[in-house]
Amino acid sequence: MLDRRAVLLAALATTLPRVGRAAPMMPADVVVVGAGAAGIAAARRLTTAGRSCLVLEASERIGGRCVTDTTRFGRPCDLGAHWLHAARATPFPALARDLGVAVRASDGEETLRIGRRRADDGEFDTFSHGVEAFAQAIQEAGRQGIDVAASQMLPRGLGSVADLVAFTVGPNDCGKDLDHISTLDFARSREGTNQLFTGGYGAFLARLAEGLPITTGVAVTRIDRSGRRVAVETTAGRLEAAAVIVTASTDVLARGGIRFDPPLPADQEDALAGLSLGVYERVVLEIPGNPFHFHADEEVFFVRPGKRTMRLSAAVDGSDLVFADTGGSFAEDLVAAGEKAMIDFAVSLLVESFGSEARKAVGRSHATGWRKDRWIAGSFSCAEPGHGNDRTILRRSLDGRVWLAGEATHPTLWGTVGGAFLEGERVAEECLAGLPR
Repeated sequence: MLDRRAVLLAALATTLPRVGRAAPMMPADVVVVGAGAAGIAAARRLTTAGRSCLVLEASERIGGRCVTDTTRFGRPCDLGAHWLHAARATPFPALARDLGVAVRASDGEETLRIGRRRADDGEFDTFSHGVEAFAQAIQEAGRQGIDVAASQMLPRGLGSVADLVAFTVGPNDCGKDLDHISTLDFARSREGTNQLFTGGYGAFLARLAEGLPITTGVAVTRIDRSGRRVAVETTAGRLEAAAVIVTASTDVLARGGIRFDPPLPADQEDALAGLSLGVYERVVLEIPGNPFHFHADEEVFFVRPGKRTMRLSAAVDGSDLVFADTGGSFAEDLVAAGEKAMIDFAVSLLVESFGSEARKAVGRSHATGWRKDRWIAGSFSCAEPGHGNDRTILRRSLDGRVWLAGEATHPTLWGTVGGAFLEGERVAEECLAGLPR
């Protein structure tokens, strides 16, 4: 099954360290905008090379779209990315070993629910083969250079699982409905073995940020590259640098969250819109005692009509926690309706599958609201039809002094923390090559 990305956002306080809020606004070789995975990676590389840098984070926490809460449920709970996607394509397994952080395989079984019963093997195979056939059709279109909506590739004859196949490949995998997914961009995405961090993905990323010159609670409002040095205007004052690395999300940049002088080139402005963020949200339910006998990390899908569905990640790491994830336009509607509506819908799926007693089995709960997060405004980038080549455009530097970097600029690991981290390292290397000695 795909399960390719679970990069989501949340507008809440977390236990990630708040670092350097009162740090002075001093000139630096490089200013890094944003303390998510890309910003952390860039700062690590720059400081290792002996160049001064300052990371400015608009929110009150570090981690960006990678957050682990340890207080709400009395144990680590990922409210941001949960799965390390395509682990071998990233430096994270090696870095985890260096930090003494355990990484394990993500090998929970996948099951299908049809009303009150679990689907039999034949029914599950129909669903699984439908997903595989759909993904292969998109891949083939991409190999041929066809850049159209993924919905045009949906196989016919899927019967009762058609809507679930559409959900699995679209909102569940890309955070967007199929009409808003480029076949070319999807075909380039890299698959691979998923892994899980003991203690949470966000907690691991926070470890990577330890000791870095990060200032939180300071938003960058304008970047002016018209002078000899790049001027950076912020909510805490103005400073200058030889170069700037911007890791803000495409939606924040597209809506003018940071002003560029001179403006971004027209093709990059267009690319920001073409690589808009999808919506991917999570409801966390505590179900003490595991009365539904879920296996550890079991993935549960539901056969039901239309877009109103979720995927469960049950008994997360063998705990009492269940993640109910959804994406696309339905997720956006749920966020607009509010946290209570999100939780109620997740619980209703349990009632639909296990009976009315399921409602009483749920203890504490929480729902993310990442679409409303002013500093990110979505989950992860997914190219709109006709915009499959926009990542190449977006990763181009401005005068060799300003770079945009993050998961949106990685050609094959877009939508992943690993992709964002690799892009942070890449632009840091390009930046170092051009810095004055």
